[in-house]
Amino acid sequence: MQELADLEERLQNWLRKDPQHQHELDQAMWLWQSTAMAPQDESWKASFADIQTSLQTQRPTRNKIFRIWSAAVAAVLAAIAMFILFNKSEERLLPTHQTAWITKVSGPGKITNIMLPDSTEIWLNAGSSISFPNNIKQASFRSVKLNGEAFFKVKRDPKHPFIVHSLNIQTRVLGTSFNIRAWGKSSPEVTVLTGKVAVSRDSAGLQSKAIHLIPNQKGICDLKSGLLHLENVEDAHSAIGWTEGKMTFDQTPMEEVFEAIERRYAVKIKTDHSFKPCKLTAKFDNVSITEVLKTIQMTLDISYTINKQTIYIKGGKCN
Repeated sequence: MQELADLEERLQNWLRKDPQHQHELDQAMWLWQSTAMAPQDESWKASFADIQTSLQTQRPTRNKIFRIWSAAVAAVLAAIAMFILFNKSEERLLPTHQTAWITKVSGPGKITNIMLPDSTEIWLNAGSSISFPNNIKQASFRSVKLNGEAFFKVKRDPKHPFIVHSLNIQTRVLGTSFNIRAWGKSSPEVTVLTGKVAVSRDSAGLQSKAIHLIPNQKGICDLKSGLLHLENVEDAHSAIGWTEGKMTFDQTPMEEVFEAIERRYAVKIKTDHSFKPCKLTAKFDNVSITEVLKTIQMTLDISYTINKQTIYIKGGKCN
């Protein structure tokens, strides 16, 4: 017990020393769980054998929770060891300074087109942001961090997987096009248009078993249970209608509808009561905000007034 506690403490200290260490841990876990690749230099084998032996010979415990926890800690430490061992030969080629991250933000009412240094193209939805390292073109793992929603056309590069971290999921690809919705209050979704995508749940650097998506499929991570599941969709292109100013709602909670309207039209919506139990099904093809409000008015029996960039909504009831 004390040995594992010491190992966990060392791990936590290592993570606290530098924010970049969490990124390195994510890469290590990806390598541990998703690949069978090893460097041609076989000097790592003896050390890995010791790690593997220690994992296999752990004494069983009566406490199931402790057994799972200890295995998880050991797996993380093994992953870090693998990552360090696999990259020893490359350390001499890496710059000694800390990697700088670049952040791009798409303000309310705007859709921003971004071209990364590796020729990956991104459309960033209003109210979203994306961060990427300035050396992404040379990095072993092309990792980016997304808050909000974005459509990706990833430049294919089998030697350098492309990884998107968004909320509590991780999306890995080699070269494909897909859409990620990762707004804070709703379950994140990944919809594939072309190619193949692996999606896993990411919790404190630990990835779950990945689900693999092909065109016209989407992966959803339930926020409450944390479970991933796959759904087939009729037309994946409907997921990127927002790039053309369109909005599609399918039994969408009104709180999410109002948030989408605020982002799309750069406005603020204020209501005199909660619309939590209400949902909306509607499609808007790049219409004015007045047309959107008229539809909601007829559907929910609301009244509204507009004062500059603020919309005041009164009354209303769920159908």
